[in-house]
Amino acid sequence: MTPVLEAKNLTKRYHDFTLKDISVEIPPGSITAFFGPTGAGKTTLMKLLTRQIPATSGAVRVFGLAYDDREREIKSRIGYVPQEPVCYKDRSVEFNARFAASFYERWDGGAFYRMLDEFRVGREKAVKRLSRGQKTLFAIALALSHEADLLILDEPTAGLDAILRRAILERLRKFVADGERTVIVSSHITDGLEDIAEYVNFLSDGRLVFQSEKDELLARWKRIHFKDGALPPDLVGQLADVRQMPFGSSGLTRDFSALRERLASGIAAGDVKVENATLDDILIAMHQGE
Repeated sequence: MTPVLEAKNLTKRYHDFTLKDISVEIPPGSITAFFGPTGAGKTTLMKLLTRQIPATSGAVRVFGLAYDDREREIKSRIGYVPQEPVCYKDRSVEFNARFAASFYERWDGGAFYRMLDEFRVGREKAVKRLSRGQKTLFAIALALSHEADLLILDEPTAGLDAILRRAILERLRKFVADGERTVIVSSHITDGLEDIAEYVNFLSDGRLVFQSEKDELLARWKRIHFKDGALPPDLVGQLADVRQMPFGSSGLTRDFSALRERLASGIAAGDVKVENATLDDILIAMHQGE
């Protein structure tokens, strides 16, 4: 399967930060999430993937094409949602939409204005007068209105209430439903994204710590609840995020299959309980283990 986007050894150096040696392949028809704490390099990576900034080294190919050869064609097929819209902030939403439309052959003004109405973003309002959440919704409406084949979104749910956040996530799910279009999204929180992302990547301090299919990741990681004395010390020592609880302790295992046999007797006796870990649990444990 040919990846929609491929980055090889992508590096961007600043005087006080380096995004180093990032290599990823994004399969078509998928939703791929990049998580990480603030300052991990997520925004820098999204800008590199859309060539908003030049890389120090490494290469990116999108739709099998290189930016150096086909930048205009590639960008016409990408819908990009930055943290802050790149536009004329003193002018109206409608003015900025007309300006953006001039760059896209497949612009659908009807779809754009229907989304504005759905999102309750006034078309005559100056962009600088929009709230943080409204600016994001405006940028999403722009990105979804020119029949893009790839959406790249940087913190798209930040500043949105729960109802709008759910509506945006459901729209992303529908966007990829035909198996032809693809979404890449970055976020410092998993809220809602754990339900729709198929591939998960974790950035920390400018490095790609891991990348995995989400279902495979959740199958490996489990939260183990155990009564005091139910597990030998060496096994407890293999757990991450060990916490004292009112009726015992709990911890995370990174490889449940490796511990299954040793946990079996405790599970049978009712002294050990296994439950699914959340994506938040896993990402926090990853970050603490760095």
